[in-house]
Amino acid sequence: MKAGLRREMIFCNSIFWGRLSAFAAFALSASGLVIQAAYAEENSFADKLTGQWGGWRTTLFNQGLDLEINDQNEFWGVPVGGSEPTQTYIGVTTAELSFNLKKLTGLTLGTLTISGVDIRGRPFSNKPLYVFNQVSGIEADDNLRLYEVSYDQKFYHDRLDVRVGKLDLSRDFMGSETAQNFLNASFSWPMLPDNNLYDQGPASPLATPAIRVKYQPSTRWSVFAAVGDDNPIGAGFINEGDPWNQNQDPSGTRFHFGTGTLMFLEAQYRRDDVAYPGTFKVGGFGDTGRFPDQASLEMRHKGNWALYGIADQMLAKFSDTQNLTVFVRATGTGLADRNQIVYAVDAGIVLNAPFRRANDSVGLGFGVGAPSGVLARSERRSHEIPQGNEYHLELTYQWQACPWLLIQPDIQGILSPSGGVVDDDGRRVHDEAIFGMHSSVSF
Repeated sequence: MKAGLRREMIFCNSIFWGRLSAFAAFALSASGLVIQAAYAEENSFADKLTGQWGGWRTTLFNQGLDLEINDQNEFWGVPVGGSEPTQTYIGVTTAELSFNLKKLTGLTLGTLTISGVDIRGRPFSNKPLYVFNQVSGIEADDNLRLYEVSYDQKFYHDRLDVRVGKLDLSRDFMGSETAQNFLNASFSWPMLPDNNLYDQGPASPLATPAIRVKYQPSTRWSVFAAVGDDNPIGAGFINEGDPWNQNQDPSGTRFHFGTGTLMFLEAQYRRDDVAYPGTFKVGGFGDTGRFPDQASLEMRHKGNWALYGIADQMLAKFSDTQNLTVFVRATGTGLADRNQIVYAVDAGIVLNAPFRRANDSVGLGFGVGAPSGVLARSERRSHEIPQGNEYHLELTYQWQACPWLLIQPDIQGILSPSGGVVDDDGRRVHDEAIFGMHSSVSF
């Protein structure tokens, strides 16, 4: 092992057990002997807490087997705003087992992947915060569930990639690399599909039976297309007792076909400028299912669609590791009669490698979501407070304390939650100040 890497890992060990003892609940603890053994091993798994398992991990990987385990934990406090002050813990452990069938069999086959998630804690964005979108991307109902089952096969010198199975389509569509620095769920899976599609759409921790095709005609251009079931859970669109519907299929083993078909299409262009690279995406989705009217829940509309555009661009490069990047993402639909959110915009700026720390980042993000005008007019006729725009702000810092440990303090502000909605007691929900601490450990 290189001396610099050894010093970094020993330094990280002292920080983790010393300064971060107050946050020990954020990560699953391992014995000192296991940690020391992982440090002593000279391998390609130095970014894993458990190393290469005495050489077995590298052996299995070379034979075609790979196991990835990641544990995320978060504490959130909301001292101001919402319907009441709250403190919440949420966590998720993700395990993914991959079989490289080409290595295992010697045949020209692809990769089979199976993953599952253990979700813990109490969701808090619906109540008491009453926001359009979750405060955290890992916030979900408390379940141990199957996540993805997929087979991936490449053709034509890897220019064509086909993936089929139970898929999380947010991996390939509507995503921004720069936005992944933030914790608010709207930066990872936009507010518009989250509120308008069945079960919040096929995004973590949900997956849906689908096929995804990627074609790369050149190094700069890629085209993605997907067709799948539009209802990952298979339940009705509205469920007052279970708003996210995840408890209708707590194990994640239901493969539903019957509500409608969800289709995605996205084109990507990469600007390979040495100094200022960027990625630009345009796309849209269509859904053949039936959706409730925003003014009358008894009425249903056939079909749905939305369009989006995304830009990730480096603005300045100060050194090999330190740079300033921005992203902008806009989503919109013209069908106000069947969608709660008609347009949303997210944007942010991220400084990578602040304070000369190559793997750290600090980011400032902003977002807005606009509800349907049909819904607002219906609320006025009912003498209710009409919903307006919701705005969210986020300031976050990713501290790569060790190669296998990420600590992320986070501050968010929600202005006009759900556009000025009232809580169950008829009181208007106040603007919210939200403080969080996130940890991520790779095993």
